[in-house]
Amino acid sequence: MTDFHSKPHGSAASLAAPQTIAQASVPAEPPSFEQLALGQHQKIDDGSTTHRKWLSKLLALPAYYWVLLAQVVVVFPHAAHLPLWLMGFAVVSITAQLPSIKAKFRQDRHLKRLYQGMQMLGFLLGLAGLWLTYHAAFGLDMGVAFLLLCLISKLWELYKRRDAYVVLNLSLFVLAALFLMDQGLLATVQAILGTLVVLFAFIALNDDGNRRGDGRLRTLGVLGVGALPLLVVLFLFFPRLPPLWSVQLSGSQATTGVSDSMSPGDFANLGQSTALAFRVEFADQPPPQSELYWRGLVFSDFDGVTWRPNRSVQQQWQSQQTQPQWLHRALATAPSQVQLDPSHYEILLEPTQQRWLFGLDYPFTQRADVSISSDFTLLKDQPVTQQLRYEVLRFAPMRIDPVLDAASRRINLALPSDGNPQARALAQQLFVQSGSDPVRYMQALERWINQTEFRYTLSPPRLNDNRIDEFLFDTKAGFCEHYSSSFTFMLRAAGIPARVVAGYQGGEPSRGGDVWEVRQMDAHAWTEVWLEGQGWLRVDPTAFVSPERVEQGMEALTQSQGATMFGDGAGAQLSYQQYQMLQTLRRLSDQVSYYWQKDIVGYDQDKQAGSLLKWFNISSIMQQIVWLAASAVVVVSLLALLIWQRRRKRWHPADLPLVKLSKRLGKHEPLLARAESEGQLAWLERLTATSVGTSENSLQTNDLEMTRQRIEHIKKDYRQLRYGRVSTLDDNDTEYQGLLKQLRENVRKL
Repeated sequence: MTDFHSKPHGSAASLAAPQTIAQASVPAEPPSFEQLALGQHQKIDDGSTTHRKWLSKLLALPAYYWVLLAQVVVVFPHAAHLPLWLMGFAVVSITAQLPSIKAKFRQDRHLKRLYQGMQMLGFLLGLAGLWLTYHAAFGLDMGVAFLLLCLISKLWELYKRRDAYVVLNLSLFVLAALFLMDQGLLATVQAILGTLVVLFAFIALNDDGNRRGDGRLRTLGVLGVGALPLLVVLFLFFPRLPPLWSVQLSGSQATTGVSDSMSPGDFANLGQSTALAFRVEFADQPPPQSELYWRGLVFSDFDGVTWRPNRSVQQQWQSQQTQPQWLHRALATAPSQVQLDPSHYEILLEPTQQRWLFGLDYPFTQRADVSISSDFTLLKDQPVTQQLRYEVLRFAPMRIDPVLDAASRRINLALPSDGNPQARALAQQLFVQSGSDPVRYMQALERWINQTEFRYTLSPPRLNDNRIDEFLFDTKAGFCEHYSSSFTFMLRAAGIPARVVAGYQGGEPSRGGDVWEVRQMDAHAWTEVWLEGQGWLRVDPTAFVSPERVEQGMEALTQSQGATMFGDGAGAQLSYQQYQMLQTLRRLSDQVSYYWQKDIVGYDQDKQAGSLLKWFNISSIMQQIVWLAASAVVVVSLLALLIWQRRRKRWHPADLPLVKLSKRLGKHEPLLARAESEGQLAWLERLTATSVGTSENSLQTNDLEMTRQRIEHIKKDYRQLRYGRVSTLDDNDTEYQGLLKQLRENVRKL
């Protein structure tokens, strides 16, 4: 049998056991910021977070991890605009700062030198990479990339708290630079998320000893919610002053949209894209679907494969005049057929990285930074790198260039010296059969196309050298660029001036119905033919084969034909299903993005002046500044009042009269006031004793007895209200209110 008293009570073994248990019950201290930064921490696992939720564990992370997490959220949004090698360097830099990895570098002397060398070498190679990428020392995108490189390089020096403060402050600048690249809704959401994470990292830096992370999220909420009213005031009232300077992003190639050349296959790829090209707001009733030809570039040069604009006749007229130059020429040749009352509409163009704009035939705008070419192409002075809103005038149809000069005739008749012999022979044959009449010849071409088994498809077969012949006589399947290219070639082969126009056709109303949306799938190409005495006329040969494409739009055509538009087989069915899913998602996101751009980003100086004048009757910049200052003071005052209201002490109804009594007595004699740690009943007992001690000097016998009685009544009423039966009653109960009124009266008399 075991003898429990076999060891002396005072032995070392008996004393050691309780001490070990006490030490095990005390949780280990969390690693400090410097320990994590230097890799000198030890993994702590005391079981306190085993059953906690993942959100609680995340909020309780040490400040060092929150600084690294903030870098991920700050750097990631720039991946769409900055070079991939810079993003890769950022991933390597953030990963190298993890305590477990950083510890390995610091434990070995050679690895420590390697770490220090990587820090300097990474920054120098980054500078060289920026120079090779942008080929310039200045520029907006170059500046943003350099700022991000500085942030990444600073991470290699993350050892002390002051380093963390520098990194987090620099992170806010990098987040703000995101709006220089993109002002869309997604970029705004990313910037807000990044700002919240950076603010949380600041909070964690000042609360690093809080192992459970209690109160951190509440502090972030107070900072965020408190800033919202001030943000609204600044948005509404801060003057929208014009910039002192402007810079353009460097971009030489559009990611999507109509390019500066056309060859078979280009528009077919766009026809499968549901990405938004631009939106249109009509001041009046929009034209019919069949008249919505959004003119872009004009292609006059053809090398047998690709159509390109002719640069020798790109004369430009400035748009600052009240009427376009071509309108003056139309008035001079046929004044009775010209209507001088144009319709207005506004276009919100998505970024294209190109100079040309779009508009209905024939476009004109009075923007100072937009000119119009001699073939009616709107050209901006700088590439469109951000969403652009511009107003366009649309004149009624009229005769344009009824007299064609020799240079324009030569350019719009030029063909390669050889190639496509079958198409040339057919053109000569039909032209002779039509009596050399251009109108009858085009009708003959239309009949020949209708009698031949041509097919409209987004997945046409590949063409080789003689593309016109192969399309007209072999494949007979194509998209709009095939038909417009072949039709224009046939007209020139018969000696009729013609050219190809690229842009968009159609579109569809938005979900709200007040905006017209034109997407990349609406990209289109058609032909302009010059006829004697009539000038340039639009002819769309695609309508010969697929009239529903022009009359109903690309969306309706795709819905009616289904997967056959995308080719044959299972691949075509998959492409069609992906198209339908993307179309639905894009319509929803584009609608939200439209209102964001229109009402938030588009809240410019004119809209601000109009809304302020309407709502607040503000007519000058000085009144606007006064309103701004006054509104800011009111908001800050309300926030301060709210904070005070939430933090002030709230007393029990029975305690409040005694608190007021203590303040009044303390003004005459500080010793009579109740101490913070003193209970109400104990304080009242002390008042009784104090009154007895002073009775010989200041109080008569009757007054002393009356004071004692009132204090006794106060104590009795207080006990009932706080601890007796009455304390269980509701505050609005008649008995409760009567006793509380009696307490207040006795306190007042005392």
